[in-house]
Amino acid sequence: MNYIELTFLVSPKHPFIDILVAQLAELGFESFCESDQGVQAYIQEADFNSDMLNQVGLLKDPGESNISYKQQVIPAQNWNALWESNFDPVKVGMECIVRAPFHDKPAGFKFDIVIDPKMSFGTGHHDTTMLMIEEMLRLNLSGKRLLDMGCGTAVLAILAAKMGAEKIVAIDNEEWAYKNAMDNFIANDCRQVLVIHGNAKHIPTNSFDYIFANINKNVLLADMETYCKHLSTDGRLLISGFFIHDIPALVDKAKECGLRLLSQMERNGWACVALKK
Repeated sequence: MNYIELTFLVSPKHPFIDILVAQLAELGFESFCESDQGVQAYIQEADFNSDMLNQVGLLKDPGESNISYKQQVIPAQNWNALWESNFDPVKVGMECIVRAPFHDKPAGFKFDIVIDPKMSFGTGHHDTTMLMIEEMLRLNLSGKRLLDMGCGTAVLAILAAKMGAEKIVAIDNEEWAYKNAMDNFIANDCRQVLVIHGNAKHIPTNSFDYIFANINKNVLLADMETYCKHLSTDGRLLISGFFIHDIPALVDKAKECGLRLLSQMERNGWACVALKK
């Protein structure tokens, strides 16, 4: 699968880069890589057309900002090389490190996760993934039943396995993500995981102690009731993949489904919310 890469030069960089990223994310851009002068934004080629940029407010009315961009196609067969040239291990304190197979195994980390993302962007670099990992490290997952929705590379499910979760289900609707997750589970010697190619309709009848969903606002709103149905009594739902201004709508929907807010976290405009049944 090919990706479109848009390289934006933004001046002044702040606060306009955060506004630009928020507007692009609403249009379906999946990943962002900040640079000294702006940001690179990525979207699957099949989901992109040049007219969609006419919906970006900052491009239509830049105000006091000066924004330019260039566009290129990144062929599927070239993505690994691009990723390897830019990828550094992700460290969360001294507890967890997310690294590639070509990185040396580090000393001193409690949880060592090896991820080969192939065509996925779920390496742990994105703020939402970092938020989820930070919150997970505060939990006691030993012996728990856990569901990772929209698992991507399965970095969250792998961490849960290393933290002692007893039964884990990981689901993604993209076939390449499903296959990639399978490979990453094997690379990390995770045996207690069931991987499913599907969506919320394919959640097994199991009752889960924890459900993690790092997806996007629209999917979370649509599937909130289903998540709640599959949570055990006192079970917890941890969600991310959305912006701070989306929190009220998601919390309101959660309350309608019988969930209550436990906490909320934020990082560079992105949010993570913990809910309890």
